[in-house]
Amino acid sequence: MFWPAPASFRAQATIIAAASLAVVGLAGFIVYRAIRTTEGALVADSRQLCISACNELREQYEERIKEGDLLQMPPEAQDLSLTGISQTVLRTFEGVDGGIYLPKQDYVMGYAAPPRPAGPRPRPRGPRWEFIRSLAERAMSSSEIVTGERPYDTTYLVAAAVRSKSGEAVIWTMRRTLVARDPLMEEGRWWLAALVFSSVLGVFGIVSIWHMLRSGVEGVQRGLHRLEDDFTHRIPTMRGDFGLIAMAINRMAERRMALEEELRRQDRLAALGKVVSGVAHEVRNPLNSMKLKLQLLERRLTKGIPASDEIQEALREIDRLDMIVSRLLAFGRPAILNRQVQALQPLVEQAIRMVQEPAHKKDVRFETREMEDSLEVDVDGPQIVQVLINLFLNAIDASSPSGLVRVGAERSNGCVRVAVSDQGSGIAEEVKPHIFDAYYTTKPNGSGLGLAVSREIVANHGGRLELETSPAGTSFFLMLPIDRSRPL
Repeated sequence: MFWPAPASFRAQATIIAAASLAVVGLAGFIVYRAIRTTEGALVADSRQLCISACNELREQYEERIKEGDLLQMPPEAQDLSLTGISQTVLRTFEGVDGGIYLPKQDYVMGYAAPPRPAGPRPRPRGPRWEFIRSLAERAMSSSEIVTGERPYDTTYLVAAAVRSKSGEAVIWTMRRTLVARDPLMEEGRWWLAALVFSSVLGVFGIVSIWHMLRSGVEGVQRGLHRLEDDFTHRIPTMRGDFGLIAMAINRMAERRMALEEELRRQDRLAALGKVVSGVAHEVRNPLNSMKLKLQLLERRLTKGIPASDEIQEALREIDRLDMIVSRLLAFGRPAILNRQVQALQPLVEQAIRMVQEPAHKKDVRFETREMEDSLEVDVDGPQIVQVLINLFLNAIDASSPSGLVRVGAERSNGCVRVAVSDQGSGIAEEVKPHIFDAYYTTKPNGSGLGLAVSREIVANHGGRLELETSPAGTSFFLMLPIDRSRPL
């Protein structure tokens, strides 16, 4: 018998794996949101710092322009003066650098940054300056401060820019925000990596456990299936708890084999005792009868009285003993000696002729339905005649005086079906389960072997012997396969 365990293991493993993946996804989303929130806060702080620095730098630039001498200076002097202003303003804003961008000349002047050669920076290059240039273009078309940010290497560039009142320059500030290197962010990423790694290990462990359980259950199932057909089979050794289960099943199988062997031994002894009891019972009656006949014959001969029927009666009892022994031998070895395809009707007619004497004594008639000439069976003829004789004798015994026994045959579902029906009172329900048991009989002079031998012969032919009974009579059905390779 197969158990539905693998399906349940598969479903449970799928549910657990899905739940683990959902936990990983949720944890990853939470950590990602935390990181993004922290990054957003840092960027917002940098943006606000750049805006404040940009406003103050613009005020200082406008004040310097009002003095009127800045524009009269050579470019080198303008750059030096504006650089001083930028450095003074941006000194109070940590990490912020800035300057003044001249769109028409594409120059950056007054840049507050690490030392560099004096003079304006002609056409600045690189991603940072391209970012400032694009932000300056936006500022030229707006009267308000504009801001922007963009990734740069592993950081963010956050900048603010505003157009001067004259519209000839753009004041800008920029801060490099080290978001990716922030200790909190690094710690969050490490926690996320650890969580993902541990979750993957958990899913791998679940899949491994599921695979182990499935392999173990399937191995035990295969072993149990083999044990159903071959109880000498033993489940191979397995690892883990399933190995203990396999060992327990193997011990149970060995114990069962020992118990079955003991039961078979007891059954053989019981069967032997039953056979001995049945044979002793059947043989004792003829022997007692023969002893009485011979004693009567001895007294007659002693008195000089001529012998009567004692000798014939003794011979009949000897024949009866011979019949009992023959049935006993047939029950023990109902071998098929000469099986061949032959017509059924001659076998039925032969069996009817063999029971004419008991049928005549009881005035029982046989009614045989006409059979097809092509109705043939593949059988050992003498053995099937013996079966038919046993069925006919039972029908005669069950019939009342002047009764009728009907015999018919037909093809039915790949077999030839012979029906023998009497008009007796039927078989009692308590007797019916034992009707084919050896040495079971309800007749005063019966041996209890006729139907048992008949069923063995029919079974050896691949057929079946069945009965139907009611208060109106009993019918025995002898079913023989048409093709010996396809037993019923």
